[in-house]
Amino acid sequence: MPVADPWRQIMTILLRLISLLLGCALIVAPSYLLRLFASSLGEHLEARTFSSFLAPTLTIGLALGSGPLLIGLPRLVAGARTPGTRIVAGLLMLVSGAGFLTIGFDGYLTRVFTPAVLLIEAILFAFFIWPAWRFSSAGSPGADGRRTG
Repeated sequence: MPVADPWRQIMTILLRLISLLLGCALIVAPSYLLRLFASSLGEHLEARTFSSFLAPTLTIGLALGSGPLLIGLPRLVAGARTPGTRIVAGLLMLVSGAGFLTIGFDGYLTRVFTPAVLLIEAILFAFFIWPAWRFSSAGSPGADGRRTG
């Protein structure tokens, strides 16, 4: 067993944890931030209006955070073993990146937040989605047809 294997496992665990936290934050953030904005304007939302307010913003959050959340869940996006889930996670990451590019760089917060999220998503895409053959189990053929063990 090579010496780099424990470090690879630690890096994979940390990346999955970051991905899980990013996905949860991106799902909750639009609803929470728009609720804070409405409260700062003096419009306190009642329970009935809050439920109608929550649905569209939660949909936006699901579009932005589902890709990283799917990658963060252990053994769901696991290289060559689950190609369908890997494709779905990759498409959701592309939707999330396109959503952040659509939101753009118009405010101070988005000028800092958007590049950071796009960088993290690019790292997650490059590590978990693109090179699936690296994560195939030992002794099984990878995506390129060669044995990895």
